Amino acid sequence: MRNRTTTDYALMAFVISIALLVFGLALSFYENNKIIDPKDDVIIVKDEGNTVSVTTTHGNNTPSSNTQNNTNDNSGKIVLDKTNEKLRNEIQKKYSVSILYGKDTIGYSVKSGDDTISTVPIENSTTINAQLTRLKNTLSIYPKDMFKEIKDGGIPLTIILVNNFSEETITGVTDSTYTYANISIAAIYPFEESFYHESYHYIERYMFKKGANFNSWDILNPSGFSYGNSYTNYSYSNTFEENAPFVNNYAQTAATEDRASTFEYMMASTKASCLNEGNVIWKKATYMSRTIDAVLNTVSPNTVEYWERYL
Repeated sequence: MRNRTTTDYALMAFVISIALLVFGLALSFYENNKIIDPKDDVIIVKDEGNTVSVTTTHGNNTPSSNTQNNTNDNSGKIVLDKTNEKLRNEIQKKYSVSILYGKDTIGYSVKSGDDTISTVPIENSTTINAQLTRLKNTLSIYPKDMFKEIKDGGIPLTIILVNNFSEETITGVTDSTYTYANISIAAIYPFEESFYHESYHYIERYMFKKGANFNSWDILNPSGFSYGNSYTNYSYSNTFEENAPFVNNYAQTAATEDRASTFEYMMASTKASCLNEGNVIWKKATYMSRTIDAVLNTVSPNTVEYWERYL
């Protein structure tokens, strides 16, 4: 047994002081409504392996009319198919992503726990064109080269456009590891909302790979709350109370879904009152925004990104 020296006690004092400092920051955040600096709120996380995030209908999401009922005359279909291929190549090159649709998606499925989620391809060229156009417009509002940065950081993204999933209440699925990510989107639901949600899962996967983590996230939730329990009175989409702690019931299923669902509201075309300064969801959104700023080189704290315009 080694006797403790003055150096040992000094080291112990230093460690204790650091622990008290971290606790003090968290306490200050809770009591004074401040957002913890994400640069001081980072830990190294272990490889989580494959993660599948399944997004189901929530809020006012309803399927659109059956996208497979449209028909094309043969000559028009040939021209549109060429147009779609050109559009796909344009998007892939500009945003450093890969895109699959139509026959490319035949047989695509995702394993989620004990379940296998299969997909139905989009067969109609007009629907494919509409989805590609929405994808192009949606990608344009993200910071320039952000998806390239994540790809160059080791997580290339493949966007898979399908008509619907085997469970038709599913709007989108993100299947990712620290070496790849697949985002599949169902055409029977509004594209933009689904993509905002799934893209955040992708962004967060990269942030985790870079060593970020939301250590103090849970202190923004009601006392005693545990994810996996849903309370309608906690959801803004049900109560429209500005200081509701969650945007909807789905956000209460997991911390990752809470952030992805909040990101949907940050990206929405109109501002929800829960994003007014000082509200719980505003604090969550600000926490997320500052963490993204701290991790991604293509995102600057000096620039108001699209998701920050309500903050």
